[in-house]
Amino acid sequence: MNKQLLILFLGFISFNLFAQEIERTKSNLPEISEVRAILNDAVGWVLQENGRWLSEKNKILHYKSELNLAPDEMQKLGQQNFEQMELFEVLIGDEQFVVLLIKYEDGYFEFPALRENFVKTENARYVVFHAKKIEEILASAGKLNEATVINLEVFCSDNITNYDKKEILNQVSFNILRVSKLEEPSKFTMILAVMPAISNGAKVYRFRYLNLFNQESIYHQYLLPANEAKHFERSYYELPYQAFIDFFGSIKYKDSDFNLLNPKTLIDFYKRGLLRFERENYQSALSDFKSALKIEPETNLWIIYAQMGSTLHKLKEFQAAIESFEKAIFLIPENESEKPEWLKNYYNLGLSYLMLNKKEEACANFKQAKLLGIKDKNAIKIMKKNCKGKLNINKP
Repeated sequence: MNKQLLILFLGFISFNLFAQEIERTKSNLPEISEVRAILNDAVGWVLQENGRWLSEKNKILHYKSELNLAPDEMQKLGQQNFEQMELFEVLIGDEQFVVLLIKYEDGYFEFPALRENFVKTENARYVVFHAKKIEEILASAGKLNEATVINLEVFCSDNITNYDKKEILNQVSFNILRVSKLEEPSKFTMILAVMPAISNGAKVYRFRYLNLFNQESIYHQYLLPANEAKHFERSYYELPYQAFIDFFGSIKYKDSDFNLLNPKTLIDFYKRGLLRFERENYQSALSDFKSALKIEPETNLWIIYAQMGSTLHKLKEFQAAIESFEKAIFLIPENESEKPEWLKNYYNLGLSYLMLNKKEEACANFKQAKLLGIKDKNAIKIMKKNCKGKLNINKP
């Protein structure tokens, strides 16, 4: 393996080689991240049939002016409104997806013919789409006064009436899992139209979203270049330019530079294994590291054995982890620049021994890590805590 590839590997591992003593459990549901960004302040604009533009916070009112002059409770909701939009991340398999959650007000009349006894509801609509769409959305940033229309190609979606704030993300996770198992296409998709512009001397972003049946015969007309500008002729939301960028830019899409679904080389399997390790999919990560070694069983890349050791440690296979770390230590790198990363194997080896209650072996390896000059403060703290006064860990 040439030095360029070795440097590439080093760029991937950073401090990931450090094993952890405590591991949290996970269910089989896709794990949705903490909220990445919140949008709760935009101005909705509508061009009424009388030729006047009308605005309202977080709401696009009706085209007919008479519905806005003396509205009943339903009409007050406008043709579209939202209280808050939220962005989350979720992994589906090995791929990065986004959850866009739109909370809005709705309702119904108990006696619709009389339009009496209005019952207000708090609803939530969500769409799950691939994170690569974020790049398409943000690519519009430099196209002033030019509309960009994007089909989010929704993976799954739903509209929930009177949603439970504590359970909403679990409902999203269940739906993701269901769709993943059934491998059925979403019945609906979302079209997002965006346009940066100048309004009253300030730079703003205008946007609209449309929920449509996921049939090309229906949504293709909204994507035609000739129709892009038409999305903003009669209504849109508007917010400060940076607020829009900050909202969608909160999702950092990591594009893989290899075939994620069908790796073929040692490098591809290693990269996917590392990606899975970072996402806490340890069993699959281990499988990838083993596949990499099957391709080149005589490789002298200590990094693969080191990462496999950390993965085995996470899986609580401590004896197997010890064997991997020892193999990594045996493959001493010739390049001095690799030594700071390589010496962490002694610390990780000590951790695995510690988990097997072999404190003497653990402290011997901790001491070696210290003698070689390990710098990580957390590692040094753990070594001191477990071996202080036992093997002179505080002395060279």
